[in-house]
Amino acid sequence: MGLVLAGIGLLPLLGGGALIAKAWSNSRQVIHNPEYSKQLWRNVPVETLFPARLGREHPDKSYRDPNDERGWTRAAVSSGTSCEQALSGALASAADKGGCVAALRATYLDDTGGTAATVALIAFRDDQYPRQGLQDILSEADDKPEHVVRALAAPGTQWKDAARAGNGGWGVAGTPMYVAVTTGPADGRRAGNLPLPWGRRAYPQQEDREAWAHTAQGLAESLGTRVEAETRKVGP
Repeated sequence: MGLVLAGIGLLPLLGGGALIAKAWSNSRQVIHNPEYSKQLWRNVPVETLFPARLGREHPDKSYRDPNDERGWTRAAVSSGTSCEQALSGALASAADKGGCVAALRATYLDDTGGTAATVALIAFRDDQYPRQGLQDILSEADDKPEHVVRALAAPGTQWKDAARAGNGGWGVAGTPMYVAVTTGPADGRRAGNLPLPWGRRAYPQQEDREAWAHTAQGLAESLGTRVEAETRKVGP
């Protein structure tokens, strides 16, 4: 009988321990704040949105680890956030119709100093912006070519709109934001216009710009992934 009573006495203790364990587990949860993600472009410092270094990183790196990347170095950041001033072509029109509220830009140089890229982080009013429509515009831009981001000048380069040669884009999951990138020669020269016999048709001309487009797409995905990581952190 005494053993039975002792067993019954242990039950509240066990139950209390389970409650404590549950409370400890709950205290360690990271609760994502939708409003924080929606206003991420306001809530996060521009140095975080546009890291000083961008590119390759360790495959096992978690989103909480510090950046230790190689490939691209930030050379300029725009102080303006105007969608109209940052974007061009069909992307500018689509962004306006989709409710663009801000477009932040930064220019990066690759480690050789020969390639420049201006990346634009486009913030929309809500998650209803036309994601697929923007991606379609980026896909079509290289065929025209119709470049989608205005080049942001960087010290020591001739990077300008006329030098743009390729485009890329990527949506930022969990936020009403989209990354668009344009790349080209940092010395200002124009891509394309291959000499004969390579430049007889339009497709070889597109081939000459293809490398720039792949570069732009890779950068868009790289930056988009890093901005998305910020949404996993608890908002204020």
